[in-house]
Amino acid sequence: MAGFPNGRRIIDDVVTIELQAIAGATIGLVDPSYKPDAAIADVSDGVTGAGLKFLTSFPYLGTPYSGYDAPAA
Repeated sequence: MAGFPNGRRIIDDVVTIELQAIAGATIGLVDPSYKPDAAIADVSDGVTGAGLKFLTSFPYLGTPYSGYDAPAA
């Protein structure tokens, strides 16, 4: 949950983070006695981010895929 909801990093999978927050991962921030179920780590949108390339300096994001020349698998 580092960086959530503000200050997120460029590599953060925001959809998975939001799904886990909805599933109860963030309740512990409000109620310290709440312990989320271990299954919450399995909540995901299924996107791995494999093949993403980041630059070492600003703007950090590599050239995006065209969607035409390199369509999604």
